[in-house]
Amino acid sequence: MKDFLVNNKKTFLAILISFISVFFVFPYFLTPGKLTNTLADFSSSVASFKFPKIFSLNYSVKRGTVELPESQSRSFVLPTVYQKPTIALLSVTPQETEVNPTEKISGSPTKKPTKILTKIKPTPTPYIKPTSKPNPSPTPLAPPEYLRPGTGLDDIFKKAGELSCVPPALLKAFVAQEAPGVLNWSDQTALFYNAYDWWHRVKEVKQVCAGYGFYTHTGLVAEDSMFAGEKCKNPFSPETANDTYSRVLGSCQMLRSYWENDFKEPTRQKLKVSKVDRRVLIDCLVGYGIHFREDAGYSGSCGGDWDMKYVAKAACVNAGGTCDYYNYCYTICNNYNKYANKNYNCNNAAGLFVPGSFCQFK
Repeated sequence: MKDFLVNNKKTFLAILISFISVFFVFPYFLTPGKLTNTLADFSSSVASFKFPKIFSLNYSVKRGTVELPESQSRSFVLPTVYQKPTIALLSVTPQETEVNPTEKISGSPTKKPTKILTKIKPTPTPYIKPTSKPNPSPTPLAPPEYLRPGTGLDDIFKKAGELSCVPPALLKAFVAQEAPGVLNWSDQTALFYNAYDWWHRVKEVKQVCAGYGFYTHTGLVAEDSMFAGEKCKNPFSPETANDTYSRVLGSCQMLRSYWENDFKEPTRQKLKVSKVDRRVLIDCLVGYGIHFREDAGYSGSCGGDWDMKYVAKAACVNAGGTCDYYNYCYTICNNYNKYANKNYNCNNAAGLFVPGSFCQFK
């Protein structure tokens, strides 16, 4: 046994050192603050220990010397050892700190507060009833200088009758024969065709045709219009397919020569505009009225109805000086009865004139 211990003393010594290190040395280094606390305690003990006085300097005054009082004798005292502050000895002034109830006070990571999304119901805007009915401005049909008098179909005929001094019913009687589609126009359509240069504001060729913007004898759209030369209808007859003279155009189907030579300028003066055209509804109606009043020789007032003989003569003149074509005088007389609420006997309309004369009364 003794030999075993001698031979293995290094081993037992190593075990002893390890035991001391594990149980006595390492805890000082592994435990935070323990070593520093121990050193601080040791320093405090040394500082507070009272060493015995080894010697004192008590002088007795001899000649030429000064004797110091006992109370002022000097002694040597060991200096106070510096104490390194430790974490445990720190004095921390408490401060107010907001703590989120959802957070843990321990050293675990801070947890963000949970967001609670609340769906807010939108508040509807209350409807405020307008105090007056809105009156939006209508979209202009044409530039102001191109607009003509009249607020609708009937009003246009009325204004044309006033300007040319003929009954509106007389104008309707002729239009019903020459361009019957006009009397079926809505007020909005009538206003469109009652503005100058409408033939350049159309979107489709059928709009040109509906406004009588084509030559009656050829059936083709006028050369100065949108869709010029396109076909609205078949020629009036095979003989008129290549017509270049009559150029009948517009709602009143007036010959170009009559319009240009006799009625264009008087119409412009009546309307007080710079330009007029047969394709504008009121322009042709005013020209019609001037033509009827002058050629029929009517001298009555502007506001009254015409006698049957003047209605018949206006028809005779417009047909070229005779009532024989298509029983024209009878037809116009009947139309006048309809629109003027009259009851004339139109059967004798053609017999009012001297045969072979240019619409001369008997």
